[in-house]
Amino acid sequence: MKNQFVGLHLDFVGFSASMLCAIHCIAVPFLVTLAPLAGLHFLHDPWIEYTVILLGFFIAAIALAHGYRSHHQKGQALCLVVAGFLLIGSGHLFHSQWGELLLTGSGGITVAIAHLVNWKHIRQSGSDLSS
Repeated sequence: MKNQFVGLHLDFVGFSASMLCAIHCIAVPFLVTLAPLAGLHFLHDPWIEYTVILLGFFIAAIALAHGYRSHHQKGQALCLVVAGFLLIGSGHLFHSQWGELLLTGSGGITVAIAHLVNWKHIRQSGSDLSS
């Protein structure tokens, strides 16, 4: 059971949050036109986005640093998560809706992949996921 990904493992939480972020980044431009009708205008609030990004960053920092230091000492997941957050940050600098959409969505997916890679390395190292 120690090789199971689903659960309260931080990489699962980070993966889920990153995928939700990617879906949010991709869907919001389409939902903005319908938001006032459905009462979803809060989804486009910058503070919601910044809060989700910061939460994702802290989860990734804790999960990936722990995996690197305690289990596998492989930098692949760390490089991916840095690239992912750079894409997300770059997306917020774009004033083009499509540029932001592509960069932030790609960044969220890249961060999610970093969590999967970290989990895979932990599993391959034979370490207990709960430690």
